[in-house]
Amino acid sequence: MVIGLGLAGLSFAETLRLEGKSVHVIDSKKSGSSAIAAGIYNPTVLKRFNLSWNGVKFHETALPFYQSIEKRLNQNLLRRLPIHKIFSEAADHNQWIVASDREGLDFFLDSKIKHDQHQGIKTPYGYGTVKHCGRLDTATLIETYKSALGNDYQQENFDYHALEILDNSIRYKSIEASHIVFCEGYAMVDNPFFSYLPLIGSKGQILLIRSSQLSSKMILKGPIFIAPLHDDLFWAGASFEQQDKSLQTTEEGKDWVLRKIHQMIEVPFTVEEQIAQIRPTVKDRRPLVGTHSSSRRIHLLNGFGSRGVLTAPLASRWLFNAIFKNESLPDEVNISRFEKKV
Repeated sequence: MVIGLGLAGLSFAETLRLEGKSVHVIDSKKSGSSAIAAGIYNPTVLKRFNLSWNGVKFHETALPFYQSIEKRLNQNLLRRLPIHKIFSEAADHNQWIVASDREGLDFFLDSKIKHDQHQGIKTPYGYGTVKHCGRLDTATLIETYKSALGNDYQQENFDYHALEILDNSIRYKSIEASHIVFCEGYAMVDNPFFSYLPLIGSKGQILLIRSSQLSSKMILKGPIFIAPLHDDLFWAGASFEQQDKSLQTTEEGKDWVLRKIHQMIEVPFTVEEQIAQIRPTVKDRRPLVGTHSSSRRIHLLNGFGSRGVLTAPLASRWLFNAIFKNESLPDEVNISRFEKKV
């Protein structure tokens, strides 16, 4: 039984399916951050010009994983797009060139500093190109996957009090299963089994903007990302707000994103929609994966932050192997790192 069908729950459900296991998904009526994510897959950290943690491994696992889903569901979900990192000062040039020569990064960073002017994009210090990146259409993926699950998908707010832990299984109302995996995103803070874990959460506000003069053949990265969706629609964001955990959009959030957009482009655009969601971020910036200390049938897959597209497939494999093959989880992600030492 999988609780939640964001990128985490979907990836674990698909891993179960690939391994010949049956699965039943219970999904909250409230959509999580995956449904409105930009879906950018990029294993680099462009603020520091280095690789993200385990970035290459996640990248190597994720793309074939989604390609197999594309084929099975007959959907075009992955769009390969270069990321153009807009430099904020001339000093960025040397750091970029040095980074592009490092092992691992050399596959993704084009060492050439480019100064050609893209219409409407502000690049006074030029830009660098990140290769082998793009975006996953997370909204279409989740919706088509729901349909493919058929009767193995139900939408309701999970009632933790209705979960029974039996000797050889777990039962939730009329459903009995060998294991339950919680993949609830930020909603985990209300989960009595795992609420002790340091899921901080970070609110992000994004704007969907429309412009016929902005190129849809690249993702822009300056102080924020601007990524093409469809029909001259672009995803722009997102803010990082630590204190406010509501899903209310604010004028302050809108103004912040607008200021960043204007720093990057100078073409006319209209704001079509403003959205807020809470990313499931963790204190030590590593995922939360593992089994509850008092029950070997209750598990967690969470805490991917803004990197769920790349992280979820391999993290799902780690958890599957831990549950069914008795393999050890990587120490960096194992929730046991937060259990009190006696």
